[in-house]
Amino acid sequence: MAEITEKETELKFPWTGELDWTGELDSVTGIPPRNALDHNLPLMLRLMGKEAMPLSVIMIDIDHFKDFNDRWGHDTGDRVLRHVCGIIRKTVKYRGEAYRYGGEEITILLPNTSNDEAMATAEHIRELIFRNPLESADGTSPESSEVPLAVTVSLGVSNYPDVAGSELLVAADQALYVAKREGRNRAVFFDSTKRDDSPPVTVDVRFPSSSSVSEGTYIILTRWFRHRGELTEIEAREISIPGQGQHREIAEGPVPPGGPVTAEIRGRVTAVERRGNCTFFSFEVEAEVLNLMFHHLRDRE
Repeated sequence: MAEITEKETELKFPWTGELDWTGELDSVTGIPPRNALDHNLPLMLRLMGKEAMPLSVIMIDIDHFKDFNDRWGHDTGDRVLRHVCGIIRKTVKYRGEAYRYGGEEITILLPNTSNDEAMATAEHIRELIFRNPLESADGTSPESSEVPLAVTVSLGVSNYPDVAGSELLVAADQALYVAKREGRNRAVFFDSTKRDDSPPVTVDVRFPSSSSVSEGTYIILTRWFRHRGELTEIEAREISIPGQGQHREIAEGPVPPGGPVTAEIRGRVTAVERRGNCTFFSFEVEAEVLNLMFHHLRDRE
């Protein structure tokens, strides 16, 4: 593998602060986990807003990651994750922080970073990963290894204040989907002029426990499943209610065929019904977010 030097990864940006995380790091990648992102993002938004500075988000997905796990095992998948995260961390060192968003997705926060600077960083990361394949476990070159470990990534970029702070992650995820749809191994900046103006879609959800969800509430589903083969029926396992600090997680119960899929969608509750120990509710989701969710699921099948 070609050596990645400090000169290669050093891009001059104005950020001189730190994003501290004193909790545990992700055990596979060695980078801060999702809850660190949830902790730091609101803090950085407040700070950047107060100082009238931009905040950029880069959402990264390892292309065809499922193939590494399916063909060569999860140990190989973990090595790919560590390889990619190592390049990312070195690239954004001193200018921001990378977090394991979930699965093979990595999120980067770049405080005081403009649109052009964020896109330059995203493209730099993409190129470094593209031209630095992961060496085989025994140290031989990828060409002589039985396991070809050429890796590419797709990246989506969004920026505050162009996008409202609460929409930064969703916007970056939508740009990431465009990058994947257009062929992968590319970086795409979120284009707010291409928003889908379709009316909201109503989704029926079953939560296997009583909950405090009420009609009119905005909820976030952070874990969902394909249910009975119908994409518009979701069995929720984890929900949170913005602004109320409420979080519920249910781990027990059978997993539907196809296994769990991690994602995040936000919507307004339109109806609630509690039957026994379960809560059934319907909520409205923007069509573009629902489409993104469907493609996210399809890509993992």
